[in-house]
Amino acid sequence: MIVDVRKLSSGACPARPVYHHGHFCVRTFHRLLSYPGYSLFIFFIIYLQMMDLRLYFKIQSRGTLDYSTSNTILNQTNPSPISHTIHIFDPLPIKKMMVEPIIHYVRSPLAEQFENTLHFTYYFPFISANAISYFHCFLSIVSMKFLSSESLFRRQIGVCIFQFRIFLDCLDGVVFRAHSHNKRYKSYYGDYGYYVDVVSDILGGTCLIVSVLLYFYKQRPFRPIKTRSNICSSSSASDGGTDETDLMILNLEDDQSSLRLNSSPSSPSSSPNEINNHLLETKQTIFITLVLFSVKYLLAAMFWDRNVHAYEDLLDSSVNTPQEKALQLSLLHSPLTILIFYLWRYLCALSIQDYLLFAIFIDRPWEFIQKTKTISWFLLVGTVLLTELHTDQLRSVFAALHSNS
Repeated sequence: MIVDVRKLSSGACPARPVYHHGHFCVRTFHRLLSYPGYSLFIFFIIYLQMMDLRLYFKIQSRGTLDYSTSNTILNQTNPSPISHTIHIFDPLPIKKMMVEPIIHYVRSPLAEQFENTLHFTYYFPFISANAISYFHCFLSIVSMKFLSSESLFRRQIGVCIFQFRIFLDCLDGVVFRAHSHNKRYKSYYGDYGYYVDVVSDILGGTCLIVSVLLYFYKQRPFRPIKTRSNICSSSSASDGGTDETDLMILNLEDDQSSLRLNSSPSSPSSSPNEINNHLLETKQTIFITLVLFSVKYLLAAMFWDRNVHAYEDLLDSSVNTPQEKALQLSLLHSPLTILIFYLWRYLCALSIQDYLLFAIFIDRPWEFIQKTKTISWFLLVGTVLLTELHTDQLRSVFAALHSNS
């Protein structure tokens, strides 16, 4: 963004955006041809949506999970690497229905392919799932150095490091299931490995938020145009109208770092620091904004994990009577249940984490946080309330069935 501050004889600091003219479709087509990354991103989004559409029909047709095949029997006297076919939708437990789409369709299949092709646990049996968790904790700390850098290229390297850390977070689950000869895709609450995974996720999220905060402190983002106009108007009125400025945005798509300030010689008291304070967000505003974003991030993680556990107990637990099995499947195939699953897929902490990483990669983290703060809070609180009411209703339905039987 190129901002030209000029002294005008009239007007109280109006801000006028100047856009390039041209048909939207023509400009979009030119952008896709000029930047292939945009095309790849669009194809990736289409892939995720097509897989989510397929997931809907898979949930509708899913039967009762076969717990007898959850364990893999190996020949202990002559162990050998065993290859398995990767099935994205088979089996389909509750956790896989509620997990982030990128993890479901990209990272987890890659981690399973890594294990099945290279036989990682066979050739390196001494590397446990907890050891992998410790290592991606180390990567979280290393990524802070890059994510907080003022260089966009170094921040993009930090995003790649953090993405590799997320891949290792998926790999430790694959390694755990391979070592324990267990195919079930679920969280084993209360185990030592579960707490190690929780602590590593908390550390990773903390490192990401602190890195963004440090970067914003180094390069404070611009205030909104309306806020800057109000500040300029008040400062002009205090000067008696002798020093008026006009902010003209010449190109909204240019880098914000190219800022040209042409101050008037008749106002020697206006130092560059004062002008920057008028144009840039204060550190207090940045800190409060990041704190609110962190609270939303934490609540999304807590309620997602809590609700996954609740739905696993209600809809994926082993039951004895045919009536309970039929009721479980009926409630699982309910459109409301599937809607709640899809909401959590896009509102869980891992999804928010990926949204923020993508914004950092394209150098728009502040815009992402500011533009989505209201709608994201509304969706998250609404989803939490809807889920709580739904799980309470499911518990009452099962309680009524048990009382009648």
